[in-house]
Amino acid sequence: MSTQTEIIIKPSGRASYFNWKEIIDYRDLLFLMIRRDFVSRYKQTILGPAWAIIQPVMTALVFTVIFGKVAKISTDGAPPFLFYLTGMLFWQMFSTSILAGGNSLQANASLFSKVYFPRIIPSLATQITQLIPFTIQFIIFGVFYTWYQLSSDAATVHWLRLLWLPFLIILVMLTSLSISLLYSALTAKYRDLQHALGFIVQLGLYATPVIYPVSSINAEWRWLVWANPLAAPISCTKWIFLDAGAPPGWPLVLSAVFTLLIFLIAVVFFQRVQRTFIDTV
Repeated sequence: MSTQTEIIIKPSGRASYFNWKEIIDYRDLLFLMIRRDFVSRYKQTILGPAWAIIQPVMTALVFTVIFGKVAKISTDGAPPFLFYLTGMLFWQMFSTSILAGGNSLQANASLFSKVYFPRIIPSLATQITQLIPFTIQFIIFGVFYTWYQLSSDAATVHWLRLLWLPFLIILVMLTSLSISLLYSALTAKYRDLQHALGFIVQLGLYATPVIYPVSSINAEWRWLVWANPLAAPISCTKWIFLDAGAPPGWPLVLSAVFTLLIFLIAVVFFQRVQRTFIDTV
């Protein structure tokens, strides 16, 4: 005699409550969405994942010509191409995550109406998926960096500084996840923001020390740069590999605290919006 199990789904008593255990329970769905996001990104493309290499390398080359040769912007003594390529490591991961995760509610609206699962999973899958192209880009960066080390007598590798890299990766991923959750929750109510996302990301590139060092900013205005939670991780990455940028200090602590604060706000706001999103879409 077979027994049937009845599952009753009840809303939590608090709109701000988030059941983190559900992410573990739905981990199979998370892995499926990670695979879906990666495959769909390069599906029906000729070069496939090679775009993860071409885009940052070509961007770094363009920056080298325009900002290094023409505008002659300082790179704190680092080779311009490596300076821009280092900055593009985290910026590429961040911008792609924002563009893909910012519309996670709208992109999965039809799926939300058919089956229940934690609405944060699509955004979370988007962030984790970016680790794949980031790894590819980091390998290519390692090739150029090794060539520079071998061809330059003055170049040195600071191995202990590499211990900061995992922390910086987590910090950037948490920042992009937080902003993606906020943006997707806002676009659920204000659809105009969908059209502004690409423009905002482009402006963010120039508000982040990707193409210029923080040392080139007047000391009285540097606090504006450090207010950007991405500024410290990107600048610290340049310090790790190129002795440019800024070492870990109060800007990195400020970035971590600010990111955690944004994350908590984003989760609460996202949780409130996603409860009623399917009724208003």
